[in-house]
Amino acid sequence: MGNRYVDFDLIKRVPNKYNITPKDIRKLRVLDWDKLKQLTWFNNAMSEPCWCHIEGSDNGGYFGDDVNEFWIGFYEDGKVDYHFSCYDGMCDYIFTEFYQAKDIENKHDLAVQVNAISFLNNLLDEKIVELSTN
Repeated sequence: MGNRYVDFDLIKRVPNKYNITPKDIRKLRVLDWDKLKQLTWFNNAMSEPCWCHIEGSDNGGYFGDDVNEFWIGFYEDGKVDYHFSCYDGMCDYIFTEFYQAKDIENKHDLAVQVNAISFLNNLLDEKIVELSTN
């Protein structure tokens, strides 16, 4: 078993209020497209255009600037997709639950999870999306 990195104070400041798992992200349903569009950008370069948000672990602000990144796309047909990457985008970062020590090897792993939860909490708090039960 490799090294693990957990910052309990950071997790306490940005809790997983809705007990979301990564799989739950695909169950999000947009309630307010106008508000969502203010927090995302339209990507028409994809095979299916969608409204995207990308956020990294290092607050770089540009795609590929961060060691780890989180991407979420909201498609106008209701589909939602997401992706976590690590090692400067060279690898998928796959985990089944947020904030589990077994899946957090370094500060970048934790930071990208915290940033994703912060974004998702905001969308749910502001009733921009809801978590569908389907």
